[in-house]
Amino acid sequence: MTLRPRTALAIVALLFTLAACEPNRFVSGWVPYWGATAGRAGFSDANASTLFSEVSPFWFSATSATTISQVGTESDLTATINAARRAGLPVLPSMTDGTGKLVMAGILADPAQRAVHVQAIVNLVAARGFDGIDLDYEGFAFTDGKASWPTTQPNWVAFVSELGVALHDRGKLLSVTIPPTWGTTSPPSGYWVYDQQAIAGATDRIRLMVYDFSVGSPGPIAPMSWVNQVITYSGARVPPSKLQLGVPAYGRHWATKQVSSETCPDGALSTKSVQMNAAPALAASRGLTPTRNTTYGEMTFGWAEKVTGPRGAPIPPPILVPPSNQIPSIMGAADPTGLQPAQRLKPLSIVTCTVQHTVYYPDAESIRQRAAAALGAGWSGIVIWALGYESADVFDALGSISKQRPGGSPSLTLDSNPPAVTGTSVRVTGWAVDPEFDLPVAVRITVGAFDSTVLARLDRPDVAAALPGVGPFHGFDQNITLAPGSYTLCITVKGWVGQPDSAPACQPVTIGPL
Repeated sequence: MTLRPRTALAIVALLFTLAACEPNRFVSGWVPYWGATAGRAGFSDANASTLFSEVSPFWFSATSATTISQVGTESDLTATINAARRAGLPVLPSMTDGTGKLVMAGILADPAQRAVHVQAIVNLVAARGFDGIDLDYEGFAFTDGKASWPTTQPNWVAFVSELGVALHDRGKLLSVTIPPTWGTTSPPSGYWVYDQQAIAGATDRIRLMVYDFSVGSPGPIAPMSWVNQVITYSGARVPPSKLQLGVPAYGRHWATKQVSSETCPDGALSTKSVQMNAAPALAASRGLTPTRNTTYGEMTFGWAEKVTGPRGAPIPPPILVPPSNQIPSIMGAADPTGLQPAQRLKPLSIVTCTVQHTVYYPDAESIRQRAAAALGAGWSGIVIWALGYESADVFDALGSISKQRPGGSPSLTLDSNPPAVTGTSVRVTGWAVDPEFDLPVAVRITVGAFDSTVLARLDRPDVAAALPGVGPFHGFDQNITLAPGSYTLCITVKGWVGQPDSAPACQPVTIGPL
């Protein structure tokens, strides 16, 4: 049973060897709305596209229970979706929490508001024809405060469970992007509010953002020792085939005081992000050659320089004592938002300090190393933040990793052929898979007036054993009640949105008289 022609492979074969063209889909990534052209260039490349399992345009933000705003332009979103569909890839747009401190936590705490929010997400997926959605609700971790986690955690789990059911019943996928948890303490280190183990059954992807280890002070972005702790923790609690390791395609450039007692000019100290494709040029501009820190698995370089410039120091404004003879009936209440003290500066002084510049960033080998670690633990693969930041050699490095999926055409297998009939019920069980991908595929079942599309995502260890690399979550089980009579039952493997469905596999079914 063929789901779609592999036309892309025929084109690629003119340019690359067959080995280079074989799909090996363990890479995913976010396309940022502010860099859409560069973001879609990687997965659109005929050779690199065979590494991708899905694509997530980073384009939406929930601003209330009912409102989901589009934060990037429609033209760039359309171009990104069309590029993914030309490559035959599922599209799982990412949606952030843009509601503000504790607002989303309050929505999820109210069952009625939670249901409204679930419906808003389902409506977005259906209206835009997406293959599913990727939730990136980071406010619980980074805005709400840790004291809120015990209350938020069960409401979050309920929300993900309800959203999963609503999407899966429509043949759609649910991905969840969360910050990591690690360690052996109770509670563990990291962001346990997201309760990976509790949401695993309702999700098809769990993406761990394993980056930003060092932010406030110089250090590695995602040291391998930390990466391995996250892999160990999550792999023991979530089916590994559902897990993707978030890897950074960026680094940071810190400018810090070398001598703490010195006073630096205004603007001399800073922390800036640097894309991995720009870091080598920054080093070259200083005549430096980056070196690999083998412990961290990242590139680094740095330099010190004397900086001289002005330093302004604010003078505290004088304290205003209102006169005692004010007449309340004449004077209105002051606007508290307008009572901002005037900024007064001392005459500028010229100061000098030594600024230490330190840069850490990943290169192609860094990303390959993390992908190998994730795949070695049985994970689905990696997800890159963000596409367009990577250097040109990243996909060549990832292409050197051994094949993860068996490949071939999509297939459908019924456990009982013809399906089992008991009284007035026919039970249809089996599995469906596109062996280039490990994501569950949707199947459409029709018989008589019954017409339903569901996601084939039930746990089938026999499938995982027969097709190593695709994981076990490809089963379906549907009970259908029919009036006595003769019917034709047909099952179709659905393509990703924009791709053709399989030809229906049909067979007769007879329901005997009562």
